[in-house]
Amino acid sequence: MFLVPEEKILVIEDENITALEIQTKLEGWGYEVVGLAGSGEEAIQISNEKGTDLILADIVLRGDMDGIDAVERISQRFDVPVIYLTAHADGDTFERAKLTRPSGYVIKPFDDTELKYSIEIALLRRDYQYKTKEFEEKERMSTVKDFMLSSTPALTSQIRIEDTASFLQEFAKFFEDNMKVKFKRELKVQHDFIDDPEYLRKVQSEYIAWMAHMFSNLGYSVETSADEFRVVECLWGPKIKDNKIYCLMCKAMAELALKWASIDGKIAHSYLLGPNPPRCKFSIEY
Repeated sequence: MFLVPEEKILVIEDENITALEIQTKLEGWGYEVVGLAGSGEEAIQISNEKGTDLILADIVLRGDMDGIDAVERISQRFDVPVIYLTAHADGDTFERAKLTRPSGYVIKPFDDTELKYSIEIALLRRDYQYKTKEFEEKERMSTVKDFMLSSTPALTSQIRIEDTASFLQEFAKFFEDNMKVKFKRELKVQHDFIDDPEYLRKVQSEYIAWMAHMFSNLGYSVETSADEFRVVECLWGPKIKDNKIYCLMCKAMAELALKWASIDGKIAHSYLLGPNPPRCKFSIEY
């Protein structure tokens, strides 16, 4: 038996007997079924609460939302492959389904081997895409770090204010060109809900986590709490005692990402130079 431990699958199917049959097959193949959703709304709720590595979705469902609509909504937050299981293979349905970029389209009644292999291929393709993205992001992060390390040694405490402003503008553009797409893809802020206090707290928490992860990848030592992150060891060490340009670069990165998150606030940045090592704190003020 080919087992794939810890791979989670969400099944969207409103026929209870069919859903249970699919669940039995999946569990027999070693997958974890995180939920059997009988409607599009239920599928969205399960994916938000439990997450998923792959979606098996019927297209025609009871209610106002069909399987394609549900997949579109889930894809706004999660980048997961989908395989449609459906008895409806007409041209218009197929064209709608194609817009969600599915990994497979299996016609009912389906062959077990066909479904099993379709799932394995979809998950292998997902793993390959993740590894490719991970490599690209490491390269991008290395580029940002190299820019910071190679540009700042020439900056001294005697630098003119206008030169500092010019450099920070150049750095901000460079950081945006390299990191904005990654940020947008990973947070996927839903602007229609940004005024909701609960959703705003969620976005703020994700922003804090993203910034901490990014700083860590750049080589900083970072700690976080619910509404702030702290750099306890930075790239520059004692150098920042002579030049605050290093701190200004960090603040610029935090401010840009806050803007991308559509959070209507500003970054409060405080630092304690101290003897060893320098520490600083970033928090959001409204």
